[in-house]
Amino acid sequence: MALNLKDLKKFPGNKSLGGEFKFIPVDYRNKTVDDIPNLQPHEVNVQAIIPRSQDKTGKRVRPLRPNLCLVSDLPDEDQVAEILKMRKEKKLELADEGKATVTGGERLVSHLINDYILSKKISKKKDAWTIQQILKFWNKELGHILLTELTAAEITSVKKLLKDKAPKTQNNYVSALCSCFNYGVKNLHWITANVVKEVAKEEVDNKIERFLSDDERVKFLEGLEKSESPSLKVFGHFGLATGCRKSEALALTWEDVDFDNDTITFNSAKRRKVCTGSENGKLKFKKNVVQNGLKNGSNAKVISMKNLGPLRMLLLEHKIKATSKFVFPQDPRKSFETLLRNCEIENFRFHDLRHTCASYLVQAGVELLKVAAHLGHKNIQSTLRYAHLSPKVTEETGEAVAARIYGTLA
Repeated sequence: MALNLKDLKKFPGNKSLGGEFKFIPVDYRNKTVDDIPNLQPHEVNVQAIIPRSQDKTGKRVRPLRPNLCLVSDLPDEDQVAEILKMRKEKKLELADEGKATVTGGERLVSHLINDYILSKKISKKKDAWTIQQILKFWNKELGHILLTELTAAEITSVKKLLKDKAPKTQNNYVSALCSCFNYGVKNLHWITANVVKEVAKEEVDNKIERFLSDDERVKFLEGLEKSESPSLKVFGHFGLATGCRKSEALALTWEDVDFDNDTITFNSAKRRKVCTGSENGKLKFKKNVVQNGLKNGSNAKVISMKNLGPLRMLLLEHKIKATSKFVFPQDPRKSFETLLRNCEIENFRFHDLRHTCASYLVQAGVELLKVAAHLGHKNIQSTLRYAHLSPKVTEETGEAVAARIYGTLA
């Protein structure tokens, strides 16, 4: 029969309890371990013995000894198992604070995620903020699981919580976790295999379907005229006519708009949050930072205004009232959302103005390479997403096939 630890009269001594916990009087200043057989259970603490994190000087350091509970709080059965469970929870809590050391079999998914977030691999990325938010999601859902016990089935089950997000976004979530586990395998050597690689990804249809119909475009332009926002009108026309990314528009300065030569030069992008390093175990971010270069890696993109007369006039009027070096000092996001509600245009974002611009160009028969130049696509594969909107493509291919088969033009 197992020893009842609450029966302090039969207390066998701390050495017999092993090296992971011990008993100590609550009034340890006036009482010693030798007094425990004469004390009541509520007068004795159960104390964990937990190794500290490695001292930077290499010197031996005393272990941590946090109190877990009173002896009187222990259950009547499985007392040692309960103590070891409490010790493990306390050890993991202290490990998260950087105060204790955990072994490979004790490391949780949260330990890996927290270590990865603070690594240079994250802080140097342009989208560090987004990656951090994604990993916080995984940490919340899977952080409590031991690294060695996490399965692809558990990851897939949690992934179902993302069902309302676009397939591409779901894949981004899985990719971020996969990169984290690669870090655990290759850099930390905490695990030997990346279980995330076994998780199936969603099929992504790269064809762009959401753009303004003719009726929606009429309502959208009418809404811009009625808007009380001082910059939304020109901002909306600008996005529709240039097909630029919002980050490029918000980084644009008046020096980039050359009215003499009728050109607009995009050479920067405004990032909502840029990582500047870490401090006290947390990543630091700076808001609204303008960085040189465009999202596709190019240094610059130039668009002519010679055939964009209405936009040129709007920009001139906008410049007269300007008080900032930036063409669009503020992001009129809320005004844009209000306009869409008033116009009853659903499931539409500012970025969809870019898709609308591209779609109109392709439907008008403009060659895909020229569309790519207008949008600033570095890779033609991005532009091919719009190819299905062009009847000209199949007209030309049909003509070539007929000539080869029948020896004459169809």
